[in-house]
Amino acid sequence: MLVAASELCGIGLAVASAGLAWLLRDASGGLPLLAVWLVVMHTGVLLAAVDVAVRRLPTPAIGAAALAVGVVLAGRAAATGQARTLAAAALAAAALGSLYLALVLVAGSGMGMGDVRLAALLGAALGATGWPTVLLGGLLPFVLAVPEALAHLALRRAPSLAFGPYLVTGALVAAVAGS
Repeated sequence: MLVAASELCGIGLAVASAGLAWLLRDASGGLPLLAVWLVVMHTGVLLAAVDVAVRRLPTPAIGAAALAVGVVLAGRAAATGQARTLAAAALAAAALGSLYLALVLVAGSGMGMGDVRLAALLGAALGATGWPTVLLGGLLPFVLAVPEALAHLALRRAPSLAFGPYLVTGALVAAVAGS
C-alpha cells in the first residue's frame, strides 16, 4: 500500500507540474520563471508534509531550494542583461523574511525560524513575478489559515498550526493569479 501512495503522490506532482506549466506558459519571465515555480512547488510539497507531521521546516531543503531559485534568477539576469528581476526578487525575499522574523519575535506567534526562511524563499520567487504578487502571496497564507485557526479555537485546542503549507499554497495561488 505504501508504494501505491508514493506512486499517487508522484503522479499528482507530475500532473500539478504540467498544470503549473500550462498556467504560466504566457507569463513574463518565460522558462526560468517556470523553473523557479517548479522548484518552489516540489520543495513546497515536501516542506508542507514535514511541517504537518513534525511542525518543523527543514533548513537544508529550504536552503537547497533557495540556492536553485537564486541560480536560476541570476542566470536569467546574466543572460538577458536585466538585473531588475533579480533585484526585485532579492528585495521581496528580504521584505517577506523580515516580516516573518518580526512575527517570530512577537511572543506567542507560534511561528518559527523555518517559517522565516520559507517566507524569504517564497518572497524571492514572488518578487520575480512582481510586487502585486508579493503582496498577495504575503497575505494569502493568513487568509487560508483562518478556518483551521477558528477550528482550533472552537475545539479549545492549543493553537499549534503548521503554517508552512499555507505559505506554499498562498505563494502558488498568488503566482498563478499574477500570471
